[in-house]
Amino acid sequence: MIASINAPGPGDWTRFAAWLEQAGADALELNIYHVPTRADLSAQQVEQQYLEAVQGVRQATRLPLAVKIGPYFSSLPHFAAELVAAGAEALVLFNRYLEPDVNLEKMCIEPVLVLSTRHELRLPLRWIGVLRDQLSVNLAASSGVQEPEDVVKALAVGADVVMVVGHLLRHGPSALERLLQGVRHWLQEHQMTLEQLRGRLSMSRCGDPALLQRANYMQTVVSYRGH
Repeated sequence: MIASINAPGPGDWTRFAAWLEQAGADALELNIYHVPTRADLSAQQVEQQYLEAVQGVRQATRLPLAVKIGPYFSSLPHFAAELVAAGAEALVLFNRYLEPDVNLEKMCIEPVLVLSTRHELRLPLRWIGVLRDQLSVNLAASSGVQEPEDVVKALAVGADVVMVVGHLLRHGPSALERLLQGVRHWLQEHQMTLEQLRGRLSMSRCGDPALLQRANYMQTVVSYRGH
């Protein structure tokens, strides 16, 4: 059983990690959800807050520790390596920030939950592919997984774990069996084992690293066909 802590940064709450270990958790996910809004807070200071939070949890517990982050860092590979050095043993990519909406009738800002869609998977696909051969820790793909093919794609770029939330909220726990059966069918149809699939399309193995770096920008634009 993996316990999860949602936190904005470092603080006294890190003691919760020890309590969860005492309660019997097998591992811990640290979900850092921080939206910088101050102009006087630099990018380096924001990253330091993340690192201090990870260090605090690492000191509080010996449980295996996964850190879930958002994608908005100027040099994600460098920052990911710093998180690992601070004590993260796995990274969950990515935290999906829930954007507020404007209610014009009430003239107020209000929270609105919109479940992820399949195209959102492209962001973790790119960065897992980039990080797979640079980091020795486990990588988990999160956001947009709805079909067996989505699971296969995440594994192909190098994910060790594929996380599903929105799809379960829409269709219930039985959706997991359909995903698993679909992945098994794909592997059998392509005569491939899970070990052969995982990481096959990471940046160093995909044949053209530029496809992950700039998504082959010109070719993508030229190949677009409108309806």
